[in-house]
Amino acid sequence: MSTATEPLELDTDVLVIGGGPAATWAALTARSEGARVTLVDKGMCGSSGVAPAATVGHWWVEPAKRAEAIIERDAVGGNLSERSWMLSLLEETWRRWPELGLTHGYPAGGIFRRMTSPGARLCQGPVYLREMRRRVSHSGVRILDHSPALELLVDPDGAVVGAAGVQRQKGRPWRIRAGAVILATGGCAWKSGSAPTSTRATGT
Repeated sequence: MSTATEPLELDTDVLVIGGGPAATWAALTARSEGARVTLVDKGMCGSSGVAPAATVGHWWVEPAKRAEAIIERDAVGGNLSERSWMLSLLEETWRRWPELGLTHGYPAGGIFRRMTSPGARLCQGPVYLREMRRRVSHSGVRILDHSPALELLVDPDGAVVGAAGVQRQKGRPWRIRAGAVILATGGCAWKSGSAPTSTRATGT
């Protein structure tokens, strides 16, 4: 029989660290490709961090206006962006964003407003993240709430192969080996006027 202090040892294809918009979309995308996915969050996925207490923005721009939008946003950010990544982001958002309203019953009416930036959309963080948690849970992703990651695991060549942390409410350490690790724990949105956001990925 397990005790509270025995470590939780898991293997997964994709480990997502974080519980906000970037983390939940990453987990859903990996799961839709058939990967075994585990998501760990320092709090409760869908209610921790900045986004649930604020608004969530998406850059949703029709194809004909993307060149103009990229130039405008790049200038606002001090011309530090990689425009190829910006274009990729716009294409992915244009394809995936309608899923929330068209196929998963997301209550889009009344929660959007246009920002001054071309194509930007804002929606209520609590409503958005509640729906994203529901989708992640129903997709088969394993969620470990209140389980902050404390270190990355690396192999002898220095490649990231997982992470380790602790389940705070159970007082139990966890260690997860993974084929890929996605860090979606927040960052710095340079001159964007928004709360800190970023996603970084690493793995084999």
